[in-house]
Amino acid sequence: MKGLKNPLNYWLPIYQINTKMRIAHFLAQSCVETANFSSLTEHAKHGGMEYEPSTKTGKTVGNKYPGDGPKYVGRGMLHLTGRENYDTYGKILHKNLIKDPNTVANDLDIAVRTACEFWKKKLVNRYADKDDIRSVTYVVNGGYNGLSQRQSALERIKKEMGIS
Repeated sequence: MKGLKNPLNYWLPIYQINTKMRIAHFLAQSCVETANFSSLTEHAKHGGMEYEPSTKTGKTVGNKYPGDGPKYVGRGMLHLTGRENYDTYGKILHKNLIKDPNTVANDLDIAVRTACEFWKKKLVNRYADKDDIRSVTYVVNGGYNGLSQRQSALERIKKEMGIS
């Protein structure tokens, strides 16, 4: 995706995603979440209806009102999902992401920063430092969806970065 280089180079060190291993894990997860960096908005299988407040997943991500599912689908490098997350990370960044959730996909700084804030808040570096793809994936994804793709992406990135 064009334009991510500068925000990544700026924000990753600020959030201590600053070793080759940490960067490799962050990029591998981002690669899968963004369909190989082709989109900063999730292509939800059911248009976001799977995140409606009446669903288990919708409740988990803090959606409260009908329409929240499609409105607060995953966006950004690590697919910020759900009203509660848009509210939480918007407050951290001093942005009203509830009012304009598309900002997370349309503003590359916000796309990277929300992912970095999530990474920091969830202490993902501790798993990346151990090269523990399963734990990194679980924290980022809430499960193991796409684990084999994440492993493949990590292997490619590590090879590219000269990590053995």
